[in-house]
Amino acid sequence: MNFNSYYPGKLLGSTLMVTNLSNCEQIIELSVDQSNYTYNIESMQSRFPNLKNDQVIPFQIKGDRIVNSEIKHESWYIENPVSKELTKRITLKLGPKAEQDFIIVVRSPTSRKSENMVSLINIGLLTYQNEAFGVKESFESFLKYNYENSMKNFLKDRKSLAQSQKVEIMVAGKVEVPKLVCLKEMALFGDHTQKIIPLAVKKIAS
Repeated sequence: MNFNSYYPGKLLGSTLMVTNLSNCEQIIELSVDQSNYTYNIESMQSRFPNLKNDQVIPFQIKGDRIVNSEIKHESWYIENPVSKELTKRITLKLGPKAEQDFIIVVRSPTSRKSENMVSLINIGLLTYQNEAFGVKESFESFLKYNYENSMKNFLKDRKSLAQSQKVEIMVAGKVEVPKLVCLKEMALFGDHTQKIIPLAVKKIAS
């Protein structure tokens, strides 16, 4: 997901659609990568073959590693489609053949210099192949009898499954700090010398 270039202090969003292609209900988890401090460029290029294309990310890759901007700035979020709250992790049930739009949000840091912003959104599947929620049994019944209605225990048990059954989405942008140019100047003359002084003009409401 290419967020292109934006100014510091901005809040931007882009839509990510997740689709359940199966005939059963699936439990999915979306999360912002908060575990990797940096990414190896060679590994990223093998996972994202189009990374060398300038259209994919808004900056040129230099060196062999790039910093995960989520660790540095905590700048990436997922909007809860129900409550509209911004969160780092969300788990929900997706019906058979159903689609769900998620808004991926970047909160641009108030940086004094331009920065490259890169992170990953993980989409993990928390359902085993033999589980057919909505066909054999409901997820609510499964949660009640196996985890005593505790979603927390369910997520703890499925943590390794979410890592093995996952899809990674790269999110990238570039913070561009605008350059201020003064178009007003004052010339001072004295002792046969000339000095140009730039002026900043502020309009005061009357």
